[in-house]
Amino acid sequence: MTFNTLTFIGFFVAVLVLYYLVPKRFQWVFLLMSSYFFYLYAGPKFVIFMLITTVTSWYGALMIDKNHVRESEVLKENKEIFTKEIKKDFKAREKQKRKRILITILVVNFGILFFLKYLNFFTENLNHIISPLTDGGQIPRLNLILPLGISFYTFQTMSYVIDVYWKKVRAERNIAKVALFVSFFPQILQGPIGRFGDLAPQLYQERKADAQQIKYGIQLMIWGYFKKLVIADRVAIAANHMFGDGGYDQMSGSVVALCVFLYAIQDYTDFSGCIDIARGAAQCMGINMAENFKRPYFSRTLPEFWRRWHMTLGTWMKDYVFYPFSLSGRVRNMSKWIKEHSKEPKEGKIGLGKHLGGTLPIALGNILVFFLVGVWHGSAWNYIIWGLYYGVLIAISGLLKPVFEGMNRALHINVKSKPWQLWQIIRTFWFTCVACIIFRADTMTDAWNIFAKSMHFWQLPQNYVQEYLSMGLVVADAFVIPASILILFVADVMQEHMFVRGWLERRSFILRYAIYFIGFLFIVGLGIYGPGFDQSQFVYMGF
Repeated sequence: MTFNTLTFIGFFVAVLVLYYLVPKRFQWVFLLMSSYFFYLYAGPKFVIFMLITTVTSWYGALMIDKNHVRESEVLKENKEIFTKEIKKDFKAREKQKRKRILITILVVNFGILFFLKYLNFFTENLNHIISPLTDGGQIPRLNLILPLGISFYTFQTMSYVIDVYWKKVRAERNIAKVALFVSFFPQILQGPIGRFGDLAPQLYQERKADAQQIKYGIQLMIWGYFKKLVIADRVAIAANHMFGDGGYDQMSGSVVALCVFLYAIQDYTDFSGCIDIARGAAQCMGINMAENFKRPYFSRTLPEFWRRWHMTLGTWMKDYVFYPFSLSGRVRNMSKWIKEHSKEPKEGKIGLGKHLGGTLPIALGNILVFFLVGVWHGSAWNYIIWGLYYGVLIAISGLLKPVFEGMNRALHINVKSKPWQLWQIIRTFWFTCVACIIFRADTMTDAWNIFAKSMHFWQLPQNYVQEYLSMGLVVADAFVIPASILILFVADVMQEHMFVRGWLERRSFILRYAIYFIGFLFIVGLGIYGPGFDQSQFVYMGF
């Protein structure tokens, strides 16, 4: 039941109406039942893994929380008896108990994710190594299923257990409420990855129907459907032709470059469109989910791009991987050693040694984070290389920052000028387009060939119309694609500078509803529904 189906729209309307009709104290129970119905509709066999994650996380968080409470009570009761050494030893023992519980929960749930998503990937690579040594002997592949949304709900649930361990939130005693946090249906397909402290209280709250929230939610859903059906699924026709079956071999350099650009647009509008639909559906019920995209293609640097793209995954990695790694004892000791053994810079020179000592932990942390981001996306080498591509580039930009700043000063570049900032945006977008090639190509050989051909962007086709039509597009798309991308661009520019929905509220009734009606007509009249009018799956549902 993907979002771009009449089945989902009918399901959502029924859920929304009944949500406000049931007694308020049972609203969260109704949401839980609706979410499990939504998940079971995708396939009953998938739900067992989500149940395991829910039960183990609920129980583990509860045990950790009880240990926190017990530790505080014992320390309070024995305040006058415990010496400093006894108190320190007691706290260390209790912390070890909590750590054992946490590690067990992490191993179980990340183990499930690894087993289902990555086991066959490791088997295939191991077979490449052992096959020559065993006369062609192979480790058999397992016919494994990949549960819907497993990467999203696993990361979300593990953040809950870790936050309880860090005493950021209290453990929820009611397992059914934890089950709702894990399974809430708008987020299960593609996120965003919610935090328990932000999302859970909203799920359990009693609510009255709020016309303003419902209107804002529907607006966000319409915008999401526009991005998905009008833009993403249309430009996907050209992108799929170029990436599929070596289609780039028969295409000119300029058209390959155009298709790379279109795939970058598809990736953004498909994923962010789904998130808009999810957040809009939740907002109709008065629930505000975390923002996941913030006009990423307006970024001036790659770190800024990742602060705007898939924001909930980025903050998850920052909080639970980057900071624990870069602030760990060994990394800090390495940083301290580099600083102590670096020479003092001469007057007017850059202290590269001290800069290296302060930046190297950050650089290594970024490489680790983006390696894991690549692994999170899927069990294929192109995802891992894609992640390392970002991690290494961001690490290098941080390590060489003094050099780049020195070059700017030597060349008298005004880094605050509009032309320079525009150049930064174009440069960053080009880097992300290269990343898109790595991400989407079937093999790294294909990725290199597509990149090389796209760099010959001045190479025009002999017959532009014939090459254009060979990609599966029709003549009308030559007008619809630029027009829809222009609408997207204008809307994103407006969102950068104002609250667009508030701006709409201040327009006249006629203008406001004319915009809504035109948007509806665009979706119904120009939406792409796939071959035979079957819905096209969202890109990130595979993760």
